[in-house]
Amino acid sequence: MQRPQISAYKRRYIEDVSKGINIDNTLVFLCLLGFLLGRAVIIDNLGPFGIAYFIYMCKHKKYKIPVFFSIATGIILSHEGSYALKYIITLVAVYLISSTISNMAKEEEGIIKVAFIGFFISAFIGMGISFIRGIYIYDILVSLFEGTSVFVLIYIYSFGIPLILKRSMRRTISNEEIIALSIIIGLSITGVSNISLFEISLKNVLSLLLIIIISYKGGGALGASAGITIGLITTMNTAASPIYIGIYGFSGLLGGLFNKISKYMSVIGFIMGWSIIIIYTRGSEELILSIREVGISSLTFLLIPEEKLKYLERFTKGILGSEESALNYMERVKEILHSRLKDIQQAYFEIGTTFEKVREKDKILDQRDIASVVDMINCDVCSKCGMKRSCWGLKFNHTYSLFVRILNILEEEGKIDENLVPKDFERYCINPSDVIKSANHYFDLFMLDYKWNKKLSETRKLVSNQIKSISNSIGNVANELNEEIDFDLDMENNIIIELDKENIKVDKISFLRREGENFEINIEKNACYGGSLCEEQLIPTVSRAVGKRLTSYKLGCRSISDKCSIRLVNSQEYMARTHVSSLSKDGNIVSGDNYTYMEIWDGKYMIALSDGMGKGEKACEESSLTIEILEKMMESKINEEISIDTINNMLMLKSSDEIFSTVDLSIVDLKDGAIESVKMGACPSFIKRGKGGVEVISSSSLPVGIISEIKIDRDKRRIKEGDFIIMVSDGIIDAGKDKHLGENWLYTVIEKIDKTSPSEMSKVILDEALKLVDGNAQDDMTVMVTKIWKN
Repeated sequence: MQRPQISAYKRRYIEDVSKGINIDNTLVFLCLLGFLLGRAVIIDNLGPFGIAYFIYMCKHKKYKIPVFFSIATGIILSHEGSYALKYIITLVAVYLISSTISNMAKEEEGIIKVAFIGFFISAFIGMGISFIRGIYIYDILVSLFEGTSVFVLIYIYSFGIPLILKRSMRRTISNEEIIALSIIIGLSITGVSNISLFEISLKNVLSLLLIIIISYKGGGALGASAGITIGLITTMNTAASPIYIGIYGFSGLLGGLFNKISKYMSVIGFIMGWSIIIIYTRGSEELILSIREVGISSLTFLLIPEEKLKYLERFTKGILGSEESALNYMERVKEILHSRLKDIQQAYFEIGTTFEKVREKDKILDQRDIASVVDMINCDVCSKCGMKRSCWGLKFNHTYSLFVRILNILEEEGKIDENLVPKDFERYCINPSDVIKSANHYFDLFMLDYKWNKKLSETRKLVSNQIKSISNSIGNVANELNEEIDFDLDMENNIIIELDKENIKVDKISFLRREGENFEINIEKNACYGGSLCEEQLIPTVSRAVGKRLTSYKLGCRSISDKCSIRLVNSQEYMARTHVSSLSKDGNIVSGDNYTYMEIWDGKYMIALSDGMGKGEKACEESSLTIEILEKMMESKINEEISIDTINNMLMLKSSDEIFSTVDLSIVDLKDGAIESVKMGACPSFIKRGKGGVEVISSSSLPVGIISEIKIDRDKRRIKEGDFIIMVSDGIIDAGKDKHLGENWLYTVIEKIDKTSPSEMSKVILDEALKLVDGNAQDDMTVMVTKIWKN
């Protein structure tokens, strides 16, 4: 019996269904979207939104059939008879050529071709229905308008729908995609139509909820844009459309303005905006009727967990998210730099460890060296001796053991003569003096090699320590780079506004928040040549904008040519001022004492004094090198232990001569009044309390540059307003030696001084030291006095 033929249409339908439909969240959402777009109607029963949606979805075979039925259901439930028939016929026509549309969509610029197909199908079927019902020019124009709408909507869907399908994989959203998504959501809300419960419109609740979410996550500008767009789409077929466009837009604007404070303030701002415009345009009665919808949407928004809003944030930052994208880019760069620096740190550490592992000789002659020396003595002396056959041929072991005993004596005594030679060797060997001479010669060579080996080993250790210090420094930089650093864009805008009010023009400004309450403000502007603008206007204005008292980092702004850059930080509790009085030995121009004082970082103030051993240019070179390295490393936020260790290694490696210098370092934390002192072979320093009393800070450590393993002595104390920190070189301390006063004379002088100026105090101490040496300085003399007072 012949089997019945199946039409091509039925065969294609069966094939599509036989592939199976996997129900997942995406399918449910797309079907719901299709149902709402099928229901969406604007002026005069026009509803091309579902048709355009299905035409685009034809390229996705997995979702084509479910979306077809969901759109058809929406059309049947929302349109009147003839209009529903027109759209159902259009849907079926599109389905019949869906395979062609799917293949065409895969081509380059294929979406434009698909859009043209949508235009022709929609326009011709619309005009066909018009011919059947009786043609009017108006109906033809409406059909052309509907076809044009389908063309535009297909193009819009091509940006929005892929975002929905790949939402879990997307991290960045373009402007076109966010606009398309907003239009799609607005149209779908329109499809809710007049569904209401207890006179509460579901469409209005969803519209308001969407605007609140966008304004909270996108800010005022995006909130206003979303309000206007959603208001236009959802109220297009009502006479009050212009009024509600304004209400939605203004509400979104106020909701976004308060988004930086909290969710609750954003909701309050939205309700305020809604109430103001409603009362102004519609009256208080309308406000009472609509406040329920606003309340429900606001409460729903507050119940949404913050992690869900974080997910939605990606869909609201598409237009105005360029600043955040820049910050995310900086975060990625920071992570890469941190990782690379950590790799470099590990590499340097392993190199330093490798240097340490190089084997060092612990004896002048080891077993292999002894064999070599015996062989060389044999070649020089025994090879020419007539008894060689008897000694080295017949009695090899006995002869070898005698030579080893001689070399052992050599290693113990450093030199051997006939008095130290074993008696049995003298009786056994016929040329003992030649053997002794040769043994001494080769031992001296091995001794020289051993000394150089020790020197090389010490140098390797120094290099190893230096490489490890570099590794630690890189690690510190990496850790600092990994700290939480946020750019506060809102605060930058506030500062710019305040500066503009005072007519202060700046080129660049950045507000960086660090961990805790620390922050810094960097400003670049044209130089004012004198610094008066910064001190008198800029700093007070920025302080007013920030709401905290600020001070300039270091000693004011740094001017380079015609540009000026200034860094402002939170004002410290204390301020420091240093004065130095010095005198070179025998009136020389060059002094072996070098010093520095400067604000380094995070509100810390450094005072350092170095005394090079010796006098004149050599001593000056030593202390100058110490201070220069210390300045650079401390300014680069490298901690003092690594800095001093680096200085020690540099001095030891600099030359074969003994080069060393003292280091007296004090770091004052101007934020909390803590002082930390580090001394390496330096003289005692003193703290003269503002309320009376003198404290001594002393150390027993060696200067840097003497030994490779250094021990750093630390001393931590607190300082208060009116205290003086006094640091001196050994030329001041030793001034009392000839008078048998020791160091106590300086303690007594400091205790009796009643000066309140650091310059006057330093001059008094120097004058008193000169009196003790009858005006003839026996060594370089330097006095550093730093006064602390509250800011």
